[in-house]
Amino acid sequence: MADLVSMRADAMEARKRIDALLAVDGELTTDQVAELEKSDVEFRGLQAEISKAETIASAKESLTAPSFEFRAERKPEQRSQQEIRTQFLSDLKQEMRSPGSFERRTIDFGGNAADLLPVDLQDEMIRLFASRSNVAQAATVRSYASDAEIPMVTARATITDFTGEGVAYDNFDPDFGKLRIRAFKSAAETKITEEVISDNRGGAVDEILTQHGEAHAYFWETKYLGTAAAQNATAPDGLLAAEADIASTFPDEALNGTVAIADISTGSGDTTIADVTYQDLLDVTFGMPAKYWGLEKSWLMSPALFQHVIGLTDAGATGRPLFLPNATGTIQQSFNMGTLFGYPVYVSDAMTDATPAGSFQAVLLERGSYVVATRSQVTSQVDPFTNGASGITAFRTRMRADGRWMRPSSSARLQIAAS
Repeated sequence: MADLVSMRADAMEARKRIDALLAVDGELTTDQVAELEKSDVEFRGLQAEISKAETIASAKESLTAPSFEFRAERKPEQRSQQEIRTQFLSDLKQEMRSPGSFERRTIDFGGNAADLLPVDLQDEMIRLFASRSNVAQAATVRSYASDAEIPMVTARATITDFTGEGVAYDNFDPDFGKLRIRAFKSAAETKITEEVISDNRGGAVDEILTQHGEAHAYFWETKYLGTAAAQNATAPDGLLAAEADIASTFPDEALNGTVAIADISTGSGDTTIADVTYQDLLDVTFGMPAKYWGLEKSWLMSPALFQHVIGLTDAGATGRPLFLPNATGTIQQSFNMGTLFGYPVYVSDAMTDATPAGSFQAVLLERGSYVVATRSQVTSQVDPFTNGASGITAFRTRMRADGRWMRPSSSARLQIAAS
């Protein structure tokens, strides 16, 4: 086998011939095409031989290398601001994917930021947030670069009877409107001293990520699972808004007695979560019009109701549990806890209600019925300048998003009776 030096030289010559032929102006002649093919085959063969020879040489070298060596004591390296920011963003991603990855310690605060300087912009917070949000798992997630309007049907036309011979056609006139997608902002800032950054980087970053990542995620979760009316100009549409506040925007699809959304209530006097029955959950599962039964749906459920549902069995003599855990994997690998009537179950602390009577405790959300609308320009910022005279670096995050009902009639909700 030729040595590596000569093979690399031959490969270089073949590469030069290929480059020369490819640089020819106009079409290649038959002889030039044949030469190009020959050089290409030769170059690829030499590359394979070089790789094989390098592997063999590396293996031989590892056998002769000593198992130990004396090394001079390494001096601690002074990291640049760019390296610190890069490490922060890397740790940010790791912590938001796997909370608790870093050792915690108390951090020092001080100084008030005055002017913001645009440093280290990263368009990634929304994507990371979506992977932590139960609502985002169950709803449609879209990104909009600006405010948008989406056409919608506000009234459905119907055909009510046969049309006789020579009789005028029935007037068929559906009504249309539009939905507005806006962008609301949440923002947070944490100031870290240079001592913390230098002495205990992991602990400081963990504290930042705990405050920023979980605060953003839980804040938006509470807004999506809030009670704001549909097409509200000051907040995202609430998944738990009163039916009347949703019906003011969306058409009546009263094919099965519902208006804008099917709200299934427990029986009169059943004012606690413990009163929820198999039939209540079954009614929610098929509460929307039958044309929507086959669409993709997920349960959003309060922790208290989830604990109750685990103990429920079917109405037959078999006594089979309604809730089925995932056949494979674990809760840590996927957000859903298991399935109920075949639909994945997501449990959210944002649905906790101290007085269950009259409250919504579960939403069977059809994916296309609600949209989590993210604004594309989401920013994380590292600012060592504003409070630099005090040795303080500010870590800031902000995110802009919205949440809107798109077709509430394809979803259903479980409400505990008020009395």
